Amino acid sequence: VAGPTGGTPDKPVGTVWFGWSVDGDVRTERRRFDGDRATVRAATVRYALQTLVELLGR
Repeated sequence: VAGPTGGTPDKPVGTVWFGWSVDGDVRTERRRFDGDRATVRAATVRYALQTLVELLGR
């Protein structure tokens, strides 16, 4: 829910679900980012790529 509208009490604006699968290890995570639509989208991409680099490096 990148916003600026569409949020609910259970899924507020800024809520993003992630899923990674590396070597058969599946990981999911829910995060919430503050800011406008562009800021939420940029934070989402940054977090997804940073986490993927960490997962690939282990």
